[in-house]
Amino acid sequence: MFAKSRRGHVALELLLVLPILLTVLLGTVEFSLLLTAQQQVSLASREATRVAALGGSVGDIEQVVRLTLGDSRFAQATVTPILVDANGNPIPSGEPIAVRVELPASAAVPDLLVFAGLSIRNQVLMGQTVMRKE
Repeated sequence: MFAKSRRGHVALELLLVLPILLTVLLGTVEFSLLLTAQQQVSLASREATRVAALGGSVGDIEQVVRLTLGDSRFAQATVTPILVDANGNPIPSGEPIAVRVELPASAAVPDLLVFAGLSIRNQVLMGQTVMRKE
């Protein structure tokens, strides 16, 4: 009789604890994927700025971002190079240039915690790098 009662307790405890453990596990996975995607966006920005610092065109910059992020993510990314000054003149050597890469988080990471009310749907991963033009 005691064994039957114990099995019911174990099932009840599992029923109460499993959703919490599942949420923690999925949160850990989503956070690690988000960190990896942020690193890729930062790398894409850094590599694109390196190309821009060496005198690359906007097409060259976008090609480097496409190679770094991959074609599927690049389709949803926004690349904003700053290669001209306020007057529209090309930035001279020795002056800073910047490239910003933005990617919707939902394009890079699955939304695993939406069932718990936590969503990355409106989040944007952004990387911006500034270098001196050579």
